Amino acid sequence: MTCPTCQSSIGYGTSLVRNMGRTRRYSEALHDEARRYIAAVRAFHTGLVAESHKHLHVLATFTRHVDVLREERRHVRDKLASVEACCRELANLRRLRQPWRETYEDFRHSLLRARSVFRRMAKASSGKRTRA
Repeated sequence: MTCPTCQSSIGYGTSLVRNMGRTRRYSEALHDEARRYIAAVRAFHTGLVAESHKHLHVLATFTRHVDVLREERRHVRDKLASVEACCRELANLRRLRQPWRETYEDFRHSLLRARSVFRRMAKASSGKRTRA
């Protein structure tokens, strides 16, 4: 058998070894890609948790003001102050919206890419355990 690139004679075993080398490099590249996406997923998940805690903190500050609004015995001035405080907190909540969305989109993108890599790995390995 003649090699199409170098025009030298090769045997069946040489071709098999060459293909095994390509398969191994492909597998290693997939594992490296999977590790990168796993690290990104973890980082963006942590970011989402942190952003969500900021949201919860702002939402918790609403509680006191909403309670004042619900109390019938409170004076109008107290209720006005509570409504104004809620509006300020609402502005804070609005400012937090964009960083959460951006982190969510990054998280989603990394997760979808990781899924794609693991699907390719599963197809290539036919059920073997992964190192990633």
